[in-house]
Amino acid sequence: MMRKILAVTALLIIGLSSFVYMQGPIVSFDPALSIPVGSGPVSVAITDINADGSPDIIVANERSNSATVLLGNDKGEFTQSKGSPWPAGKSPNDIAVGDFNGDNKLDLAFPNHETKFVTVLLGDGLGGFNFASGSPFTVRSKPHPHGIAAGELNGDGYLDLAVESSRQDQVEVLFGDGKGDFQTPGPMFAVGRMPYQKVRVGDLNKDGKADIITTDFRGRSVTALLGDGKGRFAQAKGSPFAVPNFPFCAAIGDVNGDGDPDLAISHYSGNLENTRDDSLTVLLGDGRSKFTKAVGSPFRAGHAPVSVALGDVDGNDVLDIGVANLGGDNVTILLGGKDGIAEAEGSPFAVGRHPEGIALGDLNGDGRADIVTANNQGNDITILLSK
Repeated sequence: MMRKILAVTALLIIGLSSFVYMQGPIVSFDPALSIPVGSGPVSVAITDINADGSPDIIVANERSNSATVLLGNDKGEFTQSKGSPWPAGKSPNDIAVGDFNGDNKLDLAFPNHETKFVTVLLGDGLGGFNFASGSPFTVRSKPHPHGIAAGELNGDGYLDLAVESSRQDQVEVLFGDGKGDFQTPGPMFAVGRMPYQKVRVGDLNKDGKADIITTDFRGRSVTALLGDGKGRFAQAKGSPFAVPNFPFCAAIGDVNGDGDPDLAISHYSGNLENTRDDSLTVLLGDGRSKFTKAVGSPFRAGHAPVSVALGDVDGNDVLDIGVANLGGDNVTILLGGKDGIAEAEGSPFAVGRHPEGIALGDLNGDGRADIVTANNQGNDITILLSK
């Protein structure tokens, strides 16, 4: 299943479970808004694609081989851009956003599931797109790429791409030339066992150089690859970091307000009938690429938690965690804070059928992050506006 950079308290023991449950503050949402997109939406991103100051939504549709572009008006209302949906290669499985050709307009990249390709679409700054001249780009990923992330990985000022190779236990890096082309094949770097779904990029040790994270599905681990700013990567001390079974997806951000990047990892076995391992691990970073489990980790998640996103839902200037639960048709919200992580009262929140992708961002300018899910079986997205 499955820009240069413009781009991204009480403890209650539940039965005999290993989870520690903390009840957090109340968060609430306006009635859910559903917007039709392509067939089989699997991933969603929030970004200002047309540079008008209002957040827009990008959706990757695996069954219709397309990307839907929804332009926002800063009031939480959206309309499809002219020409949307756009061809995005076969079975686009993830989305990377950035200025890949140096024109100060945002572009898109998609890993094409069940192929050996990455598709790159160059934006016109208005919500329209055309294929980059060399797209699709061939990758060495085996059996095929699932995740993709953009970052400036080799110090030349241009955005690069990273994709995982789950069968080789490696990550491949595609260096960009700043004109929309990427060097292929790219160098490969070893990670943990079976980096199956999403690869992510962020500065884990605060040295100003981009690093790479993978969730190692069979390795019960998360790998941190530290970049030297010249296109080379080496595993951080202690990496891969042990986590519970079936780490499936990760997000990078500060969820405890200490200024250091942390990791939120969902766990899903790939089998909807197996709920035993459904959970969320939070690894707190020390700003030097060392990670330790947060108190209470792993936390409860819903049924089949397939994707994770971060955003400030409650408006306290600390990132919170949103988890899309494929089997539960809902979203779990865990609130971050200096005093610990707590599930929001009222969580989980209902969304559409089989939410497979999630993004958090302030869609209506009220200072609180809203939720967007890509609902694979509903062929739509759900928008939950915080209130």
